[in-house]
Amino acid sequence: MSEWNKALTRRFVDEVYNNARPEVIGELFADDYVDHTASSEQAPGPAGARQVYDVFRTAFPDLRVEVHDLVADGDLVTFRSTMSGTSRGPLMGAAPTGKPVEIASMVFLRVRDGRFVERWEQMDLLGLMLQLGIVAQSESAGGDA
Repeated sequence: MSEWNKALTRRFVDEVYNNARPEVIGELFADDYVDHTASSEQAPGPAGARQVYDVFRTAFPDLRVEVHDLVADGDLVTFRSTMSGTSRGPLMGAAPTGKPVEIASMVFLRVRDGRFVERWEQMDLLGLMLQLGIVAQSESAGGDA
């Protein structure tokens, strides 16, 4: 089961994010999918997974996800990754900058009957905001700003 769930996760990353095929989301996410890190505006189920994809693909049309580590135990899969892309669209209310960014992330997914049913993610959003200039690094923190 664990190897199957790892393959499912690789398919998700490769097809949806790296090959820009969001239509696959409907095949991979269960109707009762819950994103535990969702914003209050995010829809439930696969529609919410599509919203997350759309936000990042709009902001970074050349988005790529590199998986560094992938571990599965029973129905739980986790991976450490780096998302990279060029800021070409709005994100979090900020205008595009044209700057390249890299975002570290750790994702945990629960699988049931070959579909994702739960997700937790810890993404370096502060690092992303610093790279985009949404927030400035203070001089007291050792920055150049």
